[in-house]
Amino acid sequence: MNADIFEEQLKIKSNNYPRLTSKLLELSNADKYDDAKQEWRITGKTWDSNRTYNNHPNVLLELNNHPSNHKHHCLCGHNIRYHFEVENTITNVLEIVGSSCINNWMVLRHINEVLKIDKRTITEKMIDEWKQTAVQSLVKDSWWELDGEDFTNNFNNIKDLDLRINVKKTGKKYWDEMLKEYRPQTYIRKSSNGIYGHPDYQMASIVWRWNHPDNKRSQINSKRGFPNERLINDIAHFLINMNRILTIIQIEDKKDSERYQELALIDNVIRNEIIKTNENDLDQHHFLKGCDYFGIRPFTTGEARNAWERRFLRDMRRVVVNIQQPTEKQADKLINILNRRIITEEGAVLSNDEFVNPDDTMRM
Repeated sequence: MNADIFEEQLKIKSNNYPRLTSKLLELSNADKYDDAKQEWRITGKTWDSNRTYNNHPNVLLELNNHPSNHKHHCLCGHNIRYHFEVENTITNVLEIVGSSCINNWMVLRHINEVLKIDKRTITEKMIDEWKQTAVQSLVKDSWWELDGEDFTNNFNNIKDLDLRINVKKTGKKYWDEMLKEYRPQTYIRKSSNGIYGHPDYQMASIVWRWNHPDNKRSQINSKRGFPNERLINDIAHFLINMNRILTIIQIEDKKDSERYQELALIDNVIRNEIIKTNENDLDQHHFLKGCDYFGIRPFTTGEARNAWERRFLRDMRRVVVNIQQPTEKQADKLINILNRRIITEEGAVLSNDEFVNPDDTMRM
């Protein structure tokens, strides 16, 4: 399409074009608009009138004292939210226009000069694509310049905690090879529950929404290119509740630490038993090996309090010898029986019928 004809079509499509061109001519060095429009370019500075800029007083001051002196309005006169600064490259005049007016009169020059595309080859589709990407890019760049550092720091500070806190339990358990116990199975919470700000509010994972590699709709890869308001608010909510969150994490870490300590005590017991066991007693050696695998101390049917428990412990011994994974119910019952005794630091197992500790981590 001929470039001149194409520009004429742009004039027809633009309702604000006459008002805009008359203002531009007044501020340009040229007497004719066809020449005057070539004097202007986008500077890259943008402002959003919906933002308070409380954390960036210099930016707010720059907008309020802008030489154009028509905050919240385009040069053509219509109300605007996004303020795009443009500059006359001959007179050095700075002005503000809205996104629609940038699209109407600066697209051709932008594509021609910045993207180095011949005007004669520019199509309407290319103009539409610019409308979809260039303006969004300006808004995105402005946001990252103002808030990107704070957001990145906050995100990096909470991302590991988020993946531990903002999860849902499936109701099932899995076998943890390191802690040698059954643990609740969880997965990332992908949608929020409850009302924002309420005590029972459960936010969707921040990492999942922002940049999780398995999330095909992550915000970092969206056309918008920066976090939406809900994500920013949830990060603020997370930070406000950081003390409570850290308390939860500390309790979980303490339980894990106690479990590792207990595994070390169990290891002492098993080593002592191996020393006392005849090398030809293969069944006992296999039993001790199974105890080490499952992270439990060696046991005997003598710990049973009734006939049912004796049968149960006998069956569990076979399970341990053969290193067969017990069911959760079997593991829970065995834990209850084993917890009737405690292990000393010296590796001795003492009867402790009166000892009750529901937080005991000697489990399968």
